[in-house]
Amino acid sequence: MQRPRLTPFLYTLYRRGERLSQGLRRRVTEAGWFMLMTCFVIGLSGVDTQWSLHHQIFAILFMVILLAILGLIFMRRPQITVRRRCPRYATAGEDLRFPVVVTNLAQRGYQSLRFREWMTEVLPSRHEFVNRPEPREKERNLFDRTFVYYRWLWLLETKRLASGVTSEEFDIGPGATKRVMVRLRPNRRGLLNLRNLRVLRKDPFGLFQRALSVSEDRGSLLILPRRYPIPDLELPGRQSLDDVGAGLVASALGQSDDFIGLREYRPGDPVRHIHWRSWARLNRPVVKEFEEEHLPRFALALDPTLLSDQDTEVFEEAVSVAASFVSGVASNRAALDCLFVGKQTYQYVQGGSGASRASEKMLKVLATIEPTSEEGSLDAMREAMQSQASSLSAAILIFTEWCERRADFVKALRARGVHTVVLVVTEDRRDSLPGLTFLPVGEIEGMLASLPLTLQPSSTLATE
Repeated sequence: MQRPRLTPFLYTLYRRGERLSQGLRRRVTEAGWFMLMTCFVIGLSGVDTQWSLHHQIFAILFMVILLAILGLIFMRRPQITVRRRCPRYATAGEDLRFPVVVTNLAQRGYQSLRFREWMTEVLPSRHEFVNRPEPREKERNLFDRTFVYYRWLWLLETKRLASGVTSEEFDIGPGATKRVMVRLRPNRRGLLNLRNLRVLRKDPFGLFQRALSVSEDRGSLLILPRRYPIPDLELPGRQSLDDVGAGLVASALGQSDDFIGLREYRPGDPVRHIHWRSWARLNRPVVKEFEEEHLPRFALALDPTLLSDQDTEVFEEAVSVAASFVSGVASNRAALDCLFVGKQTYQYVQGGSGASRASEKMLKVLATIEPTSEEGSLDAMREAMQSQASSLSAAILIFTEWCERRADFVKALRARGVHTVVLVVTEDRRDSLPGLTFLPVGEIEGMLASLPLTLQPSSTLATE
């Protein structure tokens, strides 16, 4: 791709402009912007003082602005402390509201206070701005491609984990304690550190404001991936103990009602299983033994490999699809307890009371993973899944591209008797192939909700 000659200069210009814009957004209210623009326009129209009286209106407006600025300079910091009551998790794309407990330490009250969580803006690097074009940038007009301002805005959005929203105004009396609701807008998954809660105070005219730091307890918030509704997926179950081996014991639900026989007591056996008559007859503890009941095991695999010319939005959507299946698979019929992400393998006990905890741990992993360009991660995932194929009933495979190597990977799993759902997230729309579903970015939610997902037990698989 040909780089515009102005790009390095524009990066410096946009970076400085963003810093200035952040400072102005913190200090100028909507009424203040209106007053400044009005003062500017009237000042231009009142240059000729002999033919226009606009200069008098300009002088009045200028004095009001000056008094507002002076009032802001001499404004004192409120003597308050705050404590967040923030949850541990949020979801990308869903607004989050949580209470903040405010305590006034002063002997005077405060009026018209507001809170806002200011996020630390992570600006794009020069290398990113020069070498990472906006998706579909080639479709823009010549002016946009030359000055690439849309690229700058897009990069800012990809760096922003969340946006703070100003709370409603509140008053607090001397020595009082009050709960105030604060709102955040999580934009993308990741770990968000909450360390910059500010109290906003306006000048007497309401034109400008100060974002004052307060004594607060710092916290963190894990933003989970966006999740989509998925249709009912009938996954096959193999519950024969001879087939699953020792690896399935971790996903056991417990004992069924099928009585097998009696055996001697072992430390850890529940008291309710003691057979009291046999104990009295043999003079030693004896317990009833039941046949263990297991859930069929299922795996979820996400290939984090991303081509150099692919947009990271493809990977983010792939993570969202994976998180949708973690949340959507019914745990009372299945034990989705294996998660494969490239070179990393995660196993959890799921089923019964442990289902929600296993899903929560998987979502935490998906919230922090990053894409990779190493093809070796696919080989590592393939080896890990094949080593546990004998204990798996089915697997949901999610890729960001499709090729012969991935087709061979899926064929090898199906040859071992593992039923599979194969989904490939792509930038553009493609026609689905037998045993393979392409999910284009921007249409994933609708396709997942309406597309019938079928499991493929056969080793045959179409490739491009």
